[in-house]
Formats: sequence, structure tokens, C-alpha cells
Amino acid sequence: MKLKRFFRRSLLSLWAISLIIIAALAIVIIKKEKAVEVKRELDEIQELALALSAEIRSFPQLDNKDLIELLITQARLSKTRITLIEATGQVVFDSEKEASVMESHRYRPEIYQALSGQIGSSSRYSDTLKKMMFYVAVPIWRETQITGACRLSRYLDLTAMSYRQFIGYVLSVFGLGLILSWILIYFLLKRLFRPLDELSSVISQAEVSDQGLVVRASLLKELGELAGGVSHLISQKEELVSHLKEEQEMISGLFEASSEGWLLIDGEGKIILASDSLKHMFSDLDFNQAFYWQAMRWPELNMLLSQAKEKLKPVEDRMERNGRFFSCAVIWLQTQQHFLLRFSDITEMVDLAGKKQEFQANLIHELKTPLTAISGFLEALEEENLSSEGKAYLDIIKKNTGRLNRLIEDLTRLSELEEQKEELEKEQVDLTEIVKSVVDVYTSPASKKGLTLQVESEQLVSLEADPFLLEQLVINLVDNAVRYTEQGGVTISLRNKDGGVELAVVDTGIGLAEEHLPRIFERFYVVDKSRSRKTGGTGLGLAIVKHIVLLHQGKISVTSAPGVGTTFTVWLPEKQPE
Repeated sequence: MKLKRFFRRSLLSLWAISLIIIAALAIVIIKKEKAVEVKRELDEIQELALALSAEIRSFPQLDNKDLIELLITQARLSKTRITLIEATGQVVFDSEKEASVMESHRYRPEIYQALSGQIGSSSRYSDTLKKMMFYVAVPIWRETQITGACRLSRYLDLTAMSYRQFIGYVLSVFGLGLILSWILIYFLLKRLFRPLDELSSVISQAEVSDQGLVVRASLLKELGELAGGVSHLISQKEELVSHLKEEQEMISGLFEASSEGWLLIDGEGKIILASDSLKHMFSDLDFNQAFYWQAMRWPELNMLLSQAKEKLKPVEDRMERNGRFFSCAVIWLQTQQHFLLRFSDITEMVDLAGKKQEFQANLIHELKTPLTAISGFLEALEEENLSSEGKAYLDIIKKNTGRLNRLIEDLTRLSELEEQKEELEKEQVDLTEIVKSVVDVYTSPASKKGLTLQVESEQLVSLEADPFLLEQLVINLVDNAVRYTEQGGVTISLRNKDGGVELAVVDTGIGLAEEHLPRIFERFYVVDKSRSRKTGGTGLGLAIVKHIVLLHQGKISVTSAPGVGTTFTVWLPEKQPE
């Protein structure tokens, strides 16, 4: 169909070009003939005028009767209008009108030229005869003096009569030539397009058929590289189709072998592929529908699709259906303009997490009750008069009781953060003031170890954040740095960066090997357990820091080297996204 349109456009273009060329030739020839015809008419009238002027000189006066009769006869024979004008411009004789009623012709263009001794000519509308006329005037000499002028004029219609006949002839010839050229162009173009039609037919068949197609040898000979290229493309297409079928079979096998449910839809929501595992996972849904929203009327799924397309990266969320929990991950395939959705049944994981939270809550409650009693009795024992050995035992009990209390507090805080039950009490916060207040608390413990503790800060932007949680974040980072640093010091630096504030806590402590860095934010992960017991660490501080940063939509990173020290870098946005 496209080739037919191209043929029509090409045919019309060639017809238009031939029409323009033939029309241009016709116009040039007609204008040339017009110029020749006018020149011939001018020469004829001029010769007649010169002959008459010679006859007129043989008569003594311009108003001589014999001269008048001669001029009348000559006017009839030559089909011209003859006018005699004196040097003053007064008309003496006119073959078409009474001379006495005619006005002075002294300043008529052709008369003016004739009275100046030249042959004058012009063409204009005649007020006397009410027609377009062609005028030629010659001077009448008597010895060396111009006594008048003889003017001959002829209707322009008579002059153009043969010209019009020529135009008709030219238009007929060129019209016939145009029709013949159009017919010739049509058949030549048809012959040229015949192999292209055949090649187009082969391409159309190749688009809808997977069968082997061969371009005939004569077509290859006629079209050369073009047909050869198409033949090569058809072969490549067949190879690609074969590879695609193999890949589709492999992908389908992977989908079906997976316990997860897979759904592939196009940019408009039309279902392309739904794995059997997905149909089994949601057996109450009909995936034979044309569009996904006809089978899955889930508003949260629509939001996930929009987010994946907007962010150009995978997004994931949890949803609940009929008492079961599912994880849905959506990937926007930019090249294919498709969505790939992965559904996982996480009901058991959710149940296990719930049981874990319940156990943790019960454990914290059960530990708090005896610890409260132990703390009370410890306070009572402190008032007793104990021996030195008894006081040493009492100090050990107090130290471990305090450690248990800190562990319970950290477990409680971490539990709240992980469940995201901690609502951010957002207000404008000056992080510099928080850091300085924490540093004031840790200045004494740092001095006892011979460490320096300093703050480096520029003028910071105000953060929209939870001040209590930020204080917990700074406390845990500074406490961790002071605890694991034996010499040197700790530096807390603050600066504005990328629409937020960057907090860096740098220590000169024992440092960490690279293999430990990916796990240090895990709960209860301790690199040196004996040292942690000695310093009283719970193994939960950095996990709490990580969750506080995530709640504020921030970022945290760590760099460290054994014997050099450790740097924790936290970036917090200026404003919290809704």
C-alpha cells in the first residue's frame, strides 16, 4: 500500500514536471512569435509610411485634393488609417474622421518623434475609434525642412489575428505532446516499479510468515544491491525469529519453574504473559482478560506501575489479599515499553516476623520485671556496710545490670524503628546545636581516655526532622567512636551538601577490616566480642542509627581501615518528602 502511494506521488510529480517544462517552452515560443509578428507588422507599416511620405512630397500642399483621394484609396487598400499633420500639430487629413473636429496632435508620442526628424511608433487606446491601435509616423520633408508628418495606424486586433492562430497551433501541438509524454511517463514508471512491487510483496509476506522466502534471481539482477539487501534482511529476520522462539521457550520455562508469579503487560496495560504459577497463586482471578485491571482491581498496583515508570527503576510493595500477604515488584522495561511484575507469597515470612516481634516484646517485658527488682535491691545493698569483697561483687552486678538495661532500651528503640511505628515529630532543627549538646556530654569520658573531641561546622541550613531521633543518632555515633578509640581523638564535621546536611564522625580508633563493613549495621553484629563486653556495647547502636537515617529519607556510609580509624558519613535532606 505504501509503494502504491509512492508510485502515485512519483507519477504526479513527473507529470507536474513535464507540464511545467512544456508550458515554459510554449510560453517562450509564443512570446518569441509575438515579438516577431509585431516586428513584421511594424516594418510593413513603416515601409508603407515611408513610401507615402515620398508621394506626398510631390504635391505642393498637404490639403491637395488629388493627394487626399490618393490617401483615401491607399488607406482602403492597405487597411490602415492615414493621418496628415502639419508642423504645428493641426490635423489636415484623416481617413477615418473629419479633420476639422480633431484636436492638435503635436504632442502625440509618434508625431512628436516624427516632427523631430525621426520615425515614431507607439501603441495605445484610440479615443476616436475606441479601439487599441498601433501607430507609425514619419516626417514629411520639403528640401531641408519638415513641413508635417504622415501617420499610419492599424487595429491591434488585425495585427494579433495571425498571432492568435499561431497560439492555437502551438497549444494544440504542445497539448498533444503533453498527453503523449504523460502516457509515456506512466508506462515507464510502471515498468520501473514492477520489480519494486514484487519486492514489496516479498517483504509483506516476510512480515507475516516465518517460512523461508527466497528472492528470485531475475529480481536480484534487476534491483541489484537493493534486492540483495532485502534477501539478507529476510534471512536475518528468520534467524532472529528462531532465536526469539528459543528465548521465549527458555523464559517461559524459567517462569514456570519459579515459585513466584510473573506478569508481563504492555504500556497500555494489556496482558502479554501470565505464568501458570501466578494463575495458581491467584486462582480466583481471570487472567484471560485483555487488560490487567480487568483481572486485578487493585488501586495500589496502579500506583506501583506509575512509580516504576516515573522513577525508571524497580519498585516494590507489600499487599494483602484474602488473608494472605504478597510482595509485588514492578520493573519498567524502557526499551520494550513493557511492565514486568513479580509476585511472591510472603505470608509465612509475615507470620514469622509477627511471631518474632511478639517474642521480642514478651522477652523485653519479662526481662524488665526482674531487672527492676534487682536494681531496687542493689540500691538497698549499697546502703549496707559490706566488706570490700562484697562491694566488688556488688559493682560487678551493677555493671551487668546496667548493661542489660541498656540492651533492653536499645531493643525497644530498634523494635519501634523497624516496625516504623515511630512517627516523625517534624520540626525545624539546628543539627549544630544537637551535636554540641552531645559533645558536651561526652567531653568528660573522652578526656579521661586522653582523647580530643571537636566540632567543625559551617553555617547550616535548618532541617525538617525529629530532634529526639537525631539526638539518638548523634549519641550512638559519638559513643561508638569514643568507645573504640584509645588515642588521638574524634572529629564531628558538619556542612551543607546537595539540598541537605552532611554529618561526618571521624575517629582515629582501631578501625575495621573491609570484610566487616557490609555487616556492621546488622543487629548484634560485633567484630571483637571480648572488647565489646569490656566496653559495654550492645551491638545495636549502629542498627538504630541506620533506621533513624532511613526514617528521615537520608543516606549513611562508612569507610575504615585497621589502625587508621573509621569515618561514618550521614546525609539528611533539608525537607522531608511527603
